[in-house]
Amino acid sequence: MSLFKILPGPVLLLLLCAWANYSCPYPDLAEILGNPQKFAGQRVAVFIEARIAERTEDGFILAQRGHRLRVLANVKEAPLGEFVAVQGVFQPPNHLRAETIRLAQGRRWKIAISVIPVLLLAVLLPMALRFDRRNGTLTLRAYTGVSKILQRKGNGN
Repeated sequence: MSLFKILPGPVLLLLLCAWANYSCPYPDLAEILGNPQKFAGQRVAVFIEARIAERTEDGFILAQRGHRLRVLANVKEAPLGEFVAVQGVFQPPNHLRAETIRLAQGRRWKIAISVIPVLLLAVLLPMALRFDRRNGTLTLRAYTGVSKILQRKGNGN
């Protein structure tokens, strides 16, 4: 398989990741707090890497990438450090009157579990593929370590 046949896939994936990172369809906390008059009285949503930093008597403090915002809400049992998505009306200089709050329970486990397939691919792909420097191609190895193990089990050895 030629490198030029394989290369468009990872390049496209890299471009999609860059687009998702830099397109910013939603304002983040830094943008909201950096220009509070622009967002005054507007409905905003804060959800990317937003965590509950501390509880207050009238809600909680939301932290996102080093910025903090006071959220006015009737939530008493929100665990500290939990990922959360908050939608509400922004009130300058640093208050958000929450309309909807969603706790992302189990998000850390989801992230940890999603790392397992990535690690498996990182280990198994180099075992299954070989790069030919002369031709600049990737080829399947005739017998990978996994197929040798399966062959031994199939032969009764």
